[in-house]
Amino acid sequence: MSVFSYEQLRKMNPGEFRVYNFMVSHLDDVPGMNIRRIAESVGVSTTTVLRFCEKAGCSGYTELKYRIRQELDAPNRTGRFDVDPAIQYMKTSAKDDVFAERMARAAKICADAGLIILSGNRESKPLTRYGAYLFSAVGKAAFIAEDGWGTVCPEGEMKQAVLILSSWGSGADIISLIHNYKQAGVPLISVTNTEHCPAAQMADVNFSCYVPEISGSCRYGCTELVSQIPVVYLLETLTGEIQKLQKQ
Repeated sequence: MSVFSYEQLRKMNPGEFRVYNFMVSHLDDVPGMNIRRIAESVGVSTTTVLRFCEKAGCSGYTELKYRIRQELDAPNRTGRFDVDPAIQYMKTSAKDDVFAERMARAAKICADAGLIILSGNRESKPLTRYGAYLFSAVGKAAFIAEDGWGTVCPEGEMKQAVLILSSWGSGADIISLIHNYKQAGVPLISVTNTEHCPAAQMADVNFSCYVPEISGSCRYGCTELVSQIPVVYLLETLTGEIQKLQKQ
């Protein structure tokens, strides 16, 4: 939803981001809901909803509803699968010094490693294969740890780096894998949807994309999906930076 900018979303705490995800998933219903009903539906206080409105650049809930009505009335609105937040993330990242510094650190970690372990869950899982392909294309050995499974090489053998792709960053398998590698002193990079999840906070370098959840379903019983466009962008940018380091 283009009502909110990436910079606004990255400053929100977990409760405020939950309000955002609810509104994105119920965009057509929000204009007819009062603030108390929004708070009850999300499971937060009305104060949290008001803070969310302020961080979204609105004077209150009434102004937020007005902006949402404008979004709904836009002639080019094409449903809830909106790529604008993902595109906004990529455009913002290209000008962000913090992003550039994190990308440089992540590229150095991967360039120094002899083996890169990739692991992901839910909709992120297929992109571990694409990531492995990209790393192989720039001459890096890559191994996919399916469902969070992986083994730590004994000390003295091939140096490793771990790349976690997990929108929610809180699955038991993913957290177990991260814990094992952290104990072994292996550097870890994570790509998550917010910086508040365990995978983000445990990583040496984290990229938080802040794109809206989309209501849906799949054969695994998922009810919410997250666009993977930023993940593709990050993987391709990361391997491009690794290639630059190799040529120096």
